[in-house]
Amino acid sequence: MCIMYVIKRNPVFSIVFLLIFLLGCTSTFRKTEKFSGLDTDTGNFIEIKKRFTAEDVEKQIQKAEYESWVKENVDKFFLTGKVKRQDNPLFIKIDEEHTERDIYLIRPVYEAYKEMYKAALAAGVKLIITSGHRTYVEQVVEWELRWNNPRTDTNFANDVEKAKYLLQYRAMPCTTRHHWGTDIDLNSFVPAYYESIEGQKVYNWLKENAGDFGFFQPYTAYDEKRLVGYMEEKWHWSYKPLSQLMLSKFLQLVTIDDIVGFKGDAAAKKLPIITDWVCGINPELKDEDI
Repeated sequence: MCIMYVIKRNPVFSIVFLLIFLLGCTSTFRKTEKFSGLDTDTGNFIEIKKRFTAEDVEKQIQKAEYESWVKENVDKFFLTGKVKRQDNPLFIKIDEEHTERDIYLIRPVYEAYKEMYKAALAAGVKLIITSGHRTYVEQVVEWELRWNNPRTDTNFANDVEKAKYLLQYRAMPCTTRHHWGTDIDLNSFVPAYYESIEGQKVYNWLKENAGDFGFFQPYTAYDEKRLVGYMEEKWHWSYKPLSQLMLSKFLQLVTIDDIVGFKGDAAAKKLPIITDWVCGINPELKDEDI
């Protein structure tokens, strides 16, 4: 009776309980689900069977847990970096083993990263986090440091052109994925590093293995699938199971009127910041499957 009461009060617990029960019955648990699909050869709808493994069920449990976490903790202020990390249980400071700076992430992302770090190290690849969560104030400093650079003061006809130049590699405050605590920069911000032997080894390992731990490169090279957004960033990796939920929440809660309070913010209203930069990411990150 006590278990049934908890299940009714907590849907996520009910899913976890069901998984434990089913996996306890058989170590080779499989679930078959029937649904209709279109046969592209005949044009007719046919019945299709899809088998779900224990791993599939675990992913659904994780997705439900993350959706609940985002619903409970994420609002417009969180998404735009207007939070305090001090004494905030949502954030955790990165250990010195993984960084040389004072860097924070949200807890689930850091736990996933530590598993990826160990796997990379076993393969002879050393990963170092160079940037993680950023507050709104920290992003304003990053943005204005470049906005005030004398080299960018006289080369442009107006602030819109100047903003577009900075937006090659720098996000406007309120719009960076680093506000979400789901994204990390690794090893080096310098594109030339990834042409070196060491840099190529790091990047090739990440391309082949990061997805196994939930991480994906949001800013890939421009191609027919990614036509807009920031330049390619081989150092920037995003924890997809949470960042895709954050993006969805961002599009629900944040508007162009919220992107204010820094030098050059008037240019935001003259540029498709949300559609082309916030959403101008690797299409892989938009997929439904975690």
